Amino acid sequence: MSILSRVRSRARAFYAASILAALAGVVAIAACGGGDGAASTPASSPAASLSGTIAVAGSSTVFPISEAVAEEFSKRHNGVRVNVASSGTGAGGRAMCQEGTIEIWNASRPAKQEVEMDVCRENGIELIELPVAFDALSVVVSPDNDWAPCLSVEKLRTIFGPEAQDRVTNWDQVDARYPDRRLRIYGPTTASGTFDYFTEAIMGESGAHRGDLDLATEEDPLIASGVNGTPGGIGYFGMAYLNQYRDLVTPVEVENPSSGQCVAPSAETVESGEYLPLARPIFIYVRADAMESRPEVRAFVDFYLEEAPGLVTDVGYVPLPDSVYQWGKDKVADLVTGSVFNTIEAGVPISEALERAN
Repeated sequence: MSILSRVRSRARAFYAASILAALAGVVAIAACGGGDGAASTPASSPAASLSGTIAVAGSSTVFPISEAVAEEFSKRHNGVRVNVASSGTGAGGRAMCQEGTIEIWNASRPAKQEVEMDVCRENGIELIELPVAFDALSVVVSPDNDWAPCLSVEKLRTIFGPEAQDRVTNWDQVDARYPDRRLRIYGPTTASGTFDYFTEAIMGESGAHRGDLDLATEEDPLIASGVNGTPGGIGYFGMAYLNQYRDLVTPVEVENPSSGQCVAPSAETVESGEYLPLARPIFIYVRADAMESRPEVRAFVDFYLEEAPGLVTDVGYVPLPDSVYQWGKDKVADLVTGSVFNTIEAGVPISEALERAN
């Protein structure tokens, strides 16, 4: 069984009860600290040489990558237990910065300066920011939807914007050419990094989103199930879940604001820079003190960056350029902390974001 199959199998088992229950109920680097850290533990070290438990939590979008990395890492270091939880980017940030209960935070958006970076620093925690993959945030509709194969940013605002709440309830209110079909909306909660990125990229303001969703959840399989179960359904999530649930939902092309062309979410359109404004980098954030004092954490992060290109592809995302992974390795080696990407607005072409970050 492949890595992706094993991860998907475990994810399906984990979410099965939740799905049934729900249906029944309804890089200029800002170096703020750092220095020379402890020597990296080679990923090929004997398994018995490392032990301990590493807690990883946060974004459901990044979850499949970190879960796949953890599975492969445990084969080489069976004395280390890596627990990966899907709790949402915001909840992961709280676990890292307010509670100090995790070593690695999965994030589908850059860390917010005041909400996370500053709070972490106030609590004596410095974060190393590491982009790990590209994602095409994907808008999906029911397979019965044959009227909206492509949506412009303006129409997405009409559907999801805060002004639509309790007012835009039918598809023909989005476009008079669309049928008189009830609009059913499924999406992430306000704690989700995907929610934050989508609202900033589409509405121009993080958090600017209608609140009357038919279902708001951190469990992406429930979004796919809800959209599939209603002919007028629409939702959005990361590309790995689109690839996983293509038998349940249909991806919508998004009109590129610059070219006017309708562009489908895919590895090719992310790499070419055509899929705008919903292409984005996704991240892990690591505690610098854990990297210094705990060789098992250092070894896991080294392994993550080394193996990410292949594993990212396996679970359905797009690898970063090799130079960006090397940039991350250099940050780890020097324990460079702070966020570069939180100064780059959502929807900026990835090539430009990476150029600024470097």
